[in-house]
Amino acid sequence: KKLTAKEIDAYVGTKEPLDKAGAYAIQGLGSVIVRKIEGDYFNVIGLPLGSLVEGLKKFGISVL
Repeated sequence: KKLTAKEIDAYVGTKEPLDKAGAYAIQGLGSVIVRKIEGDYFNVIGLPLGSLVEGLKKFGISVL
């Protein structure tokens, strides 16, 4: 999504992006500046949980 300089300044002013690797948190205010996600939502927030669970099963580890 294209943002104006004013929108960028306002977002940075919230301080939310200052401790994020990609400068936004899709589960927070960053959701306002992202038009769409392609792929797994959990990849965006840091860990593909479905893939992790399936991988653990291959090693005989159950999460439930």
